[in-house]
Amino acid sequence: MDEPCSALDPIATAKIEDLMHQLAASFTIVIVTHNMQQAARISDRTAFLTADVDEAGERHGRLVEYDETTTIFTTPADKRTEAYITGRFG
Repeated sequence: MDEPCSALDPIATAKIEDLMHQLAASFTIVIVTHNMQQAARISDRTAFLTADVDEAGERHGRLVEYDETTTIFTTPADKRTEAYITGRFG
């Protein structure tokens, strides 16, 4: 899901998040979001990625960190992750 609740009001967002929790019992769900609060609420595991530009000017996604969501949001191992989730970067 790419930004599954962007532009939704809080009531609709809660309904979508409830549905995602129900579906997660039977399916793996991958969510791409910039909403850190939502990521913390609904995910079991979190990956933080960034984009690097190579010598040819091509952008490539790079995995910075991957762990249980509680770990990422409380004690991230990488300073870039910490800067992003605390709003100092991005």
